[in-house]
Amino acid sequence: MAKDQKISKITKKDIAEMSAMDFLDEAKMPYRRLMGYVLPYKGRFFSGVLLGIAAGLFNFVLLFGLKFVFAMVLHDQPAPGEKPFNQFDIPFIQKHVVIPYPEIGQEGQLPLVIGICMIIPLLILIRGLLDFLSQYYMIWVGNRVLFQLRDDVFSSLLGQSQRFYNKAKQGDLIQVVFNQTRIAQMAGTQLTSDMIKHPISILSIVIFLLMQNAMYTFAALVIFPLCLLPVLYVSKKVRAAGGKEEEEASQIMVTMQESFAGIRVVKAHAREDYERKRFNDGNEKMFKYIMRWRKAMEIVGPLVESVASVGMAAGLVYAWATQMSAGQFVLLNMALMGMYPNAKALSRIQIQLQKCLMATSKIFSIMDDVPEIQDSPKAITLKDCKGNISFENATFSYVKDKPAIRNVDLNFEAGKNYALVGQSGAGKSTIMSLIMRFYDPTEGTVRVDGHDIRDIAQRSLRDNIGIVNQEVFLFHDSIYNNILYGRLDATRKEVEAAARQAHAHDFILEQANGYETVIGDKGCNLSGGQQQRISIARAILRNAPILLLDEAYSALDSEAEKKIHEAMETLAQGKTVIAIAHRLSTVLNADELVVMKDGQVEAMGPHSQLLETCPEYQNLYHLQFAAHEDSMEAAAAV
Repeated sequence: MAKDQKISKITKKDIAEMSAMDFLDEAKMPYRRLMGYVLPYKGRFFSGVLLGIAAGLFNFVLLFGLKFVFAMVLHDQPAPGEKPFNQFDIPFIQKHVVIPYPEIGQEGQLPLVIGICMIIPLLILIRGLLDFLSQYYMIWVGNRVLFQLRDDVFSSLLGQSQRFYNKAKQGDLIQVVFNQTRIAQMAGTQLTSDMIKHPISILSIVIFLLMQNAMYTFAALVIFPLCLLPVLYVSKKVRAAGGKEEEEASQIMVTMQESFAGIRVVKAHAREDYERKRFNDGNEKMFKYIMRWRKAMEIVGPLVESVASVGMAAGLVYAWATQMSAGQFVLLNMALMGMYPNAKALSRIQIQLQKCLMATSKIFSIMDDVPEIQDSPKAITLKDCKGNISFENATFSYVKDKPAIRNVDLNFEAGKNYALVGQSGAGKSTIMSLIMRFYDPTEGTVRVDGHDIRDIAQRSLRDNIGIVNQEVFLFHDSIYNNILYGRLDATRKEVEAAARQAHAHDFILEQANGYETVIGDKGCNLSGGQQQRISIARAILRNAPILLLDEAYSALDSEAEKKIHEAMETLAQGKTVIAIAHRLSTVLNADELVVMKDGQVEAMGPHSQLLETCPEYQNLYHLQFAAHEDSMEAAAAV
């Protein structure tokens, strides 16, 4: 969708400090963008608008119908000097429009009277039907707009780089996708319709009043402009309160998401009451701001009605002075009463628009946020990937002036098995992240099969990489679908074959529903080792030429680890395997080990060579194996 220019997020402070004109200027661009979402459904949208206009104009017909029925049934006679039903104050209409009506007596006329009186429910039904159809079309368009907005925001978020998620609060993002989009779509559909329908309704009623009695109308409406004063009075307060409410709603979402995601930590530390207090602190603040916002919203109605009632009182004085008939006065006041709900609805629109501006600006600012990692316009698809990977003088920093790796030169040959070893913070995980292109190097180049990975389409690159992480993530879904996630077009036979290779097939069959067993949030219904084997089965199914293992065996017992090693040896044939291992025992048979220290490559070679030539590796080896040997000797002594 075309963008006029980048839209910046508008905060509650910005809204509170804006004048009315500043607000209108700031609202133009987001609203224009929002209307772009309505255009694909312009047929239904304009049908809804036109039906809303028709419903507004039908007030004119309804009021004339009421006057006709009153005149026919109640024999309402005009007061001295008052125009009868078929005459009007406006000269042009008085000259050209004459509506005669027959006299109805008391004898045998009941069926006719009933028939005439049924005109009222018929007219109200027609107006209600027009209003219903208008609302139906607007709701339909609104929900389609909401669907597309949520899709675009969610897609935009999925396209953001890893660095974006390192800074963002997940609960805040959920709030934007779910709640802010709903608020924004109201401005594009319902509020647009209301800004057209309600003025039309007011105008049609005013025209009827002028046609009936111009002087009474002027007397009643002379106060009407004052109805805007309550709106202006509360609007600034509402801007601040509405903005703070959205901020607290976002914070509550963050608290909930963190509490649920970290429920093991919460329970392990017995911090349920603490998390409940965090939640309720935000909830209390949100309650306060909602009440302030709703109070300001709701006080507008009574204030408008109170000011408007002064106009009605002025009209009543005029009716007394001119000796207006009771029937005429009742009809004119019914018309005035029909106008005030529309005026009240209009008075709230500005307040609702203030909330919508915050929501739309936040949504579009996210959508306009350019991902740090993007495909180049000439990005290629990686075909027949061999798995050669090279780092050429690569440097990368998560934080400015603090390189995670520095001047790294590495060459991983296709079909070989490599292991990255070193102390925590040495840069091992950073190497993995750069291969996956979660980040781009600050300096230097990473290549796959001789291509700079910045020139390879991200999807194509990652389709050629299988990965098993130390922190296994499984979806709240069936075991089958969790394995299938590795390659969505795989057959059931291939899924089960991958599970067998990962030594997961047997324990899967022992589950209540076999492969269709739903394993709970993050696989909580499985043991750590079982979760890891599901993750490994997913990587086996992917069958990519490059395989990245981040402590893939960490949650396995010795027997399972042996079986997985055998499966991995089969899987690794012809593939480039790069493993991160803190336990050297799992990678001693690697073709080459890459020893890293302080973000640089200290040495590279097979285990036997490094044990003789690399002090850093010798230190790592003795720290692990010497401790193990000491514990074995102590056990033997006992």
